[in-house]
Amino acid sequence: MTALDRLKDALRGLPSPVKQQARRISSWRRGRRIIAPVRWGSIRRTRPFSARWGADRGTPIDRAYSNRFFELHSLDIHGEVLEVQAPIFSGVYGTDISKTEILDIEPRNMLATIVADLNDADVLPRDAFDCVLAPQTIQYLTQPVTGLKNLYASLRPGGVLLVTAPFIQKIDHNGEGADRLRLSPLAFNEMLETSCDGAEIEVESFGNVLTSIAFLMGISAEEMRPQDFDVFDPAYPMLVAARVRRPS
Repeated sequence: MTALDRLKDALRGLPSPVKQQARRISSWRRGRRIIAPVRWGSIRRTRPFSARWGADRGTPIDRAYSNRFFELHSLDIHGEVLEVQAPIFSGVYGTDISKTEILDIEPRNMLATIVADLNDADVLPRDAFDCVLAPQTIQYLTQPVTGLKNLYASLRPGGVLLVTAPFIQKIDHNGEGADRLRLSPLAFNEMLETSCDGAEIEVESFGNVLTSIAFLMGISAEEMRPQDFDVFDPAYPMLVAARVRRPS
């Protein structure tokens, strides 16, 4: 029960004139601050607990949401698969994978089997993959529409692109000169419609005000309660994700 609920219960037993005065007070902004004061506790600070998204404390909160997304679509991750940078999600959630290719712009990535810049047109083999995974990639591209076109064109008919992007997130400390884009669910859907001609697009988002604040503070998923992740508030989409299917 909140402080406001307790006050309402107390008001019921008071004389009518007192009730009216109390209601006037509670309607004032100052009255609301008195009735339900903010208790900052240990988050009243101008520096986060972690500058690395909470990775040095446990699992970053956006990774916990990404895990949910890729697990939900695990049946799409099969056959010949392409994943950006490393087989992080395909290696965990893939089902019946026959071949995995790794895409990276960085030639020093020893895992990379395809070294290419998604900002350049036609850099991926066409009609080559049953599933493409692009987690947290679009925000680094100078030409995100071109990048999405490349990924979509690399799908075989019936193939699926699984892609995530941030909306509420700190600037990447490793890529301050490249981290340039944040996407709302609406903007993400419009970009995908522009990039993936004729695709079947399902955009979803994850987050609420609590998990968003915790993520910005660098608090790890292990420091949250499991039920904190079960509440979705469309006003606070921390992570946006999409399943993009190329028609057969």
